[in-house]
Amino acid sequence: MKKIVLTGASSGIGRALAIELGRRGAELVIAARRKSELESLAQEIAAVGGTAHVLVLDVANVAAVKEGLAEADRMLGGFDTVIANAGVGINDPEDAFNWEDVERMLDVNVRGAFATLVHSIPYLRAHGGGQLSAVTSLAGRRGLPASGAYSASKAAVSVFLETLRVDLLAENIRVTDIQPGFVDTPMTQRNRFKMPFIWSAEKAASYISDELEGAPGVIAFPLPLDMVTSAVSMLPNVIYDPLAKLMLDRNKHKQE
Repeated sequence: MKKIVLTGASSGIGRALAIELGRRGAELVIAARRKSELESLAQEIAAVGGTAHVLVLDVANVAAVKEGLAEADRMLGGFDTVIANAGVGINDPEDAFNWEDVERMLDVNVRGAFATLVHSIPYLRAHGGGQLSAVTSLAGRRGLPASGAYSASKAAVSVFLETLRVDLLAENIRVTDIQPGFVDTPMTQRNRFKMPFIWSAEKAASYISDELEGAPGVIAFPLPLDMVTSAVSMLPNVIYDPLAKLMLDRNKHKQE
């Protein structure tokens, strides 16, 4: 039975993933800021046969992350899997250059994820190995219009995971970068543009859980959007820039 630490568990992909992993028999520490949501989630996990311990944690507080992982280790009697899922985004192009929003994304998406990953390594080493993963995004493959800070924050974590995958291979610690496309969550429900190939949170959670069993380097979905973003990432700027500007103008026009 896997013993898993999952951050950002109170809603969206994190909540659905916690329930799915619990259904598969995992014992989890579910971490997020909202205690009431976590307690409700723990009951749902128990109802499907799993076990969950509640850990109130804001990953933007990196000192609290270190303390929280020590508490998670105590709760589980040692853990073998970590999923750094906590993340925030902005949904309004007007906020793309708002420093408070940008700073929050850096604090949660980058510093919080890095702290979760780095402070987990000693516990996995003590366990003799395990699996280290984080939820990034297909949006991290290129700087998207009006989403520069979000794309950059996810790209930073993806690159960090890539180096960790190599650095930790000899220590039996497998590292996985989970790159979703659009998933129906409270965050994406605020988007004011069409989201192609969107998945439900439950479908995403089931797919991630299946794929994590093989501990691949990258889990990217859905396939059509994975292929599109891979192709776009290779476009020269002379082609990408006008296409991205056209997409931005169309979205602005639809919102007016």
